[in-house]
Amino acid sequence: MVSCLSSAQKVWYSQLEMHMDATSHQALNYETLLNCLGGSEANALEAFAKAERQQLVQEPLSLHIDAYAQLLGLDADVVSRAYWRCRPLFEEMDEKTIILGWDSPAWPKMVDSFAYRPRFLYVQGRVQLLSEPSVSVIGTRSPSLEGKKLALQTSQALSKAGYIVTSGLALGIDGVAHKAALASGSPTIAVIGTPLSSAYPPEHAELQAEIAKSGVVVSRFAPSTTTQKWHFLLRNRLMSALSVASIVVEDRDGGGAVRQASFALEQKKYLFLYQSSVNNHAVLWPRQFSNQSRVFTIKKPEDLPRVLTQAMKDRLSLGKKREKPVQLDLFSAPSP
Repeated sequence: MVSCLSSAQKVWYSQLEMHMDATSHQALNYETLLNCLGGSEANALEAFAKAERQQLVQEPLSLHIDAYAQLLGLDADVVSRAYWRCRPLFEEMDEKTIILGWDSPAWPKMVDSFAYRPRFLYVQGRVQLLSEPSVSVIGTRSPSLEGKKLALQTSQALSKAGYIVTSGLALGIDGVAHKAALASGSPTIAVIGTPLSSAYPPEHAELQAEIAKSGVVVSRFAPSTTTQKWHFLLRNRLMSALSVASIVVEDRDGGGAVRQASFALEQKKYLFLYQSSVNNHAVLWPRQFSNQSRVFTIKKPEDLPRVLTQAMKDRLSLGKKREKPVQLDLFSAPSP
């Protein structure tokens, strides 16, 4: 309850409460639960669902400390401390940050049917781009000259064909893909593995800011999150879910882009490889993927939009009842 707060917290609370909307309160409440439960998203989602049924989540958690403590089976002081650790970082969020929850009109529906669906997304930029057809262009942080050239040409070909180039803002292939899209005058989507308040790598801080102006930067991580190495795999899962396809330009065995290739197939998305990767016997991963369904091997970047568009058309037509040819209808008997 509010009575549990210190005098200073009460004053601060009353001054700043007006600056947070209902979705912000929900996200803060969820992050508090996540903090209390040791970072377990499964447990936090379950607890948050219970709080929703009790109609607690629309208001600040600080108004219902005892109820949340009882729900979690924890001491009220533990819950209160977790809340007040998270809250200042939410208050410091850039005013341009948009928080999306499952019920938000701009929530990208394509992520709903996949594992590890985030409860909230933190977005800066043109949020509507998250629901437009996009392709992940991904690869190693240490590309060859040929890999950089392929990333550049891939991004240009996709942008020209009207697809949004999506990548992870990492060094190497990711950075080339983003910059090529921007140079083409097209927006790009950066899916990052840190809160929006951070830039990783630091060298891409300016690029991240530029993408937020003309494209969109999205994270599944709240401002109160302490970044962990495995968060970048969750980033890759989200990136794949937001995209209709992923293309691995170049990577080593076991690299992050290769892991995303597995996520793409798990999510029944399309995966594209270059023939040059398949022919490279220094790595094993291309041949492990090349014979699987929904995997396409292409020779040059300009092939990608055409093959992808055709694959999407073919998939949409599956299961549709064929109409009778017009000439047969001309000879059919009239209906009674």
